Amino acid sequence: MAKSAYITLSLFLVSFSLTEVNAQSLDEFLRVAQPEQGASARFKALGNAQTALGGDLSSVSGNPAGLGFFGQSDIGLSFDFSSDLNKALYFGTNSKNNVDKFAINQAAAVFHIPMRRARGSNLSSGWLNFNIGIGYHRTGNFNSTMGFTGINDESSYGHFMALEDGNLPGDIGWQFGMVDENADGDLIPMTTLNNVQTAYYREGGSQSETNLSFGTNYANKFYIGASVGFARINYRMNRLFMEAGGIQNYGYIYAQNPNSRFVNSANADYDIYNPLLESEYDFEDEYWSNTSGNGINAKLGVIFKPVPQFQIGVSATTPTWYSLTNDYEDYFGITNYLTDGTDNSDDSPSEPIYYDYNLRTPYKLSAGLAYIFEGGGLLSADIDYVDYANLSMSSSNAEDDRFFNDGIADTYAGAINFRVGGEYMIAPQLMVRAGYGYTGSPYKDESIDYSGQTVSGGLGYRINNIYVDLTYQNFQRNYNMIPYLLDDAAGQYSPVVEVKNQRHNVLLSVGLKF
Repeated sequence: MAKSAYITLSLFLVSFSLTEVNAQSLDEFLRVAQPEQGASARFKALGNAQTALGGDLSSVSGNPAGLGFFGQSDIGLSFDFSSDLNKALYFGTNSKNNVDKFAINQAAAVFHIPMRRARGSNLSSGWLNFNIGIGYHRTGNFNSTMGFTGINDESSYGHFMALEDGNLPGDIGWQFGMVDENADGDLIPMTTLNNVQTAYYREGGSQSETNLSFGTNYANKFYIGASVGFARINYRMNRLFMEAGGIQNYGYIYAQNPNSRFVNSANADYDIYNPLLESEYDFEDEYWSNTSGNGINAKLGVIFKPVPQFQIGVSATTPTWYSLTNDYEDYFGITNYLTDGTDNSDDSPSEPIYYDYNLRTPYKLSAGLAYIFEGGGLLSADIDYVDYANLSMSSSNAEDDRFFNDGIADTYAGAINFRVGGEYMIAPQLMVRAGYGYTGSPYKDESIDYSGQTVSGGLGYRINNIYVDLTYQNFQRNYNMIPYLLDDAAGQYSPVVEVKNQRHNVLLSVGLKF
């Protein structure tokens, strides 16, 4: 399969061609640009199909027109326990890693402000209320660990270094003796095949949004709302790639270049290892990155009820304009085990580097339909359009901006998301719920499938003005990634990791209407 059919996660392939922003990547931009919709346990159980619904604290961060449905004030808190599981398959070897996390998912309140009306006037005509909502909603959980290991009989990290002549990996490979020049002066790998490659990706942090929202109700038929959101992101990432392998022997090196530094005993690099026999090495490439900052966005929404049981909702979310700071550092190290029983080591650590930039995420358009059953229950469906090609970054370096924004235009496209959900009253105070959600792939190349699916279900209990909702949610995404990119056109095929990501969430919401 062509290399474009895989996701090249930048945890290894950072932008080595740039001198100052090698921590940034298109994939990190995409992570910021894919926030989840903050919601209560009730709406999570409905698959988050909430655009045409109202009367739930989720409307504070969702379609603000839903605030117009509140006939009394409401305050609530939601808790979330998540378990993120990654399974990886690499050259026939399976690996599994898991991370658990407990957090507050939502804390919100809506204050009902009825309109003053003249005595004797129709209580169901004109503007009926003006409600205010404020809330915190977690829109991203970055806590995840993924690892893989396997014996690579097709390539080594030295093959990748040899292709990066003039860039950081090529320089490191030259310093560590993992690459050399052939007779034509081109870089070639000095590493053998059948190397043991092991990697770990550790991510942490969260994305959240605090919303101030307004909603109003006209004659119980037309609802309109607006909100402003203050976003916050804190994303931490650490990746470690290790390779245990062998260095080519004298005969191979001499055949490639009789004047090689490794077969000329007068050259200082001759002592890096003993080339008469193959020697072994342990190589490490470790990278740390922290991104944090704040952003702002706005939402506008409407809900229309042509008949009492049927609701139509539309909402628009502006881009989020982020101001972000990234600090990063990396480390390269190698230990050569020589054929005379000794060893030598070399490393190349970097100093922490700080980089400030602005990021504009895509806009989002949402539409939804809902049908309310008279006996107690509902069906709801949503659809979103998100144009990921609308992503944009800017900094003090115009060359960097052009590099990344051209990459965004070449890589991403618009995507469709949809969600459906239902609720049914099985007893006067007890509801059962279920939902399904689909997240479309943001990549322009249709052979890349980075879509995700969510299945959810839950229960809701009401007693007087108190409510309790419990939901289980399961998210799944399967994709292929490559740890380093080779020139497939030249017959050097990039290694592929098959990843299956699954996240289990249990959410509990408690609230009080007053």
